[in-house]
Amino acid sequence: MTAFKLKYPIILIHGTAAGDNSLFWGRIPKTLKENNIPFYYGKTDGWGTIANNAQMLKRNLSDLAEKIGVNKFNLIAHSKGGIDARHFISKLEGHQMVASLSTLSTPHLGTPIADYLMEKYLWEDSVTKKLIQRISFLFGGQSPAPFELIRDLSVKKMHAFNQLTPNMHNVFYQSFASTMNKPQDDLLYAWSFKYLTRLVGENDGMVPLESTIWGANFKHVRASQGISHAGITDITRKNMGDVHIPQIYLDIISGLGALGL
Repeated sequence: MTAFKLKYPIILIHGTAAGDNSLFWGRIPKTLKENNIPFYYGKTDGWGTIANNAQMLKRNLSDLAEKIGVNKFNLIAHSKGGIDARHFISKLEGHQMVASLSTLSTPHLGTPIADYLMEKYLWEDSVTKKLIQRISFLFGGQSPAPFELIRDLSVKKMHAFNQLTPNMHNVFYQSFASTMNKPQDDLLYAWSFKYLTRLVGENDGMVPLESTIWGANFKHVRASQGISHAGITDITRKNMGDVHIPQIYLDIISGLGALGL
């Protein structure tokens, strides 16, 4: 077994419509425990806005730092969780308690899926808008705001976000992403995968590959069976072709340890 030596604990931050449990993180929490890797959850809202979730991160990590006696954390964030974390780091003085941010499948440059939904289905009084509103409140957290979060992940909004939210020099940023190879890799994303493929090329069924690249290091996780946007969180609890999903996270943590983080 590999020895994982970290200076700072890991914080797992989920994305949209997800939660802090093994239902969404699959075998990853168990794998971290088996390797004696200290980790905690970000405790953000699965349907919250970027700004609200960033505030939640600030409050939750401040409380945790005092409770366990540490001064910094290594953040590992999936999808929109990476944007929430960046807002927290750059706008809410989170850089004072964050050593690193590793993002997985995060739409740093936005996703055309958000633009498409806003244009085609989420206009005022649409049936889809009402349905999403009900779903978000049924499965939501403390402050569900589904339309705001979808709008904020559009290509235009993320362009503005990036201009106003620069990386902080004392935080190590890196990014990871997977891609689907064909629609059959994950039928939940079959249509969106085909739409994005025609529009921008390689994608995970939700985010273009080029949109996920951020920070000092970037790795494209390739597998004999394509890995979807949700698949990279090990939500299916099975290997994707020749890739054992929890190993991706162990590799990230091993790399952080090698950097003295």
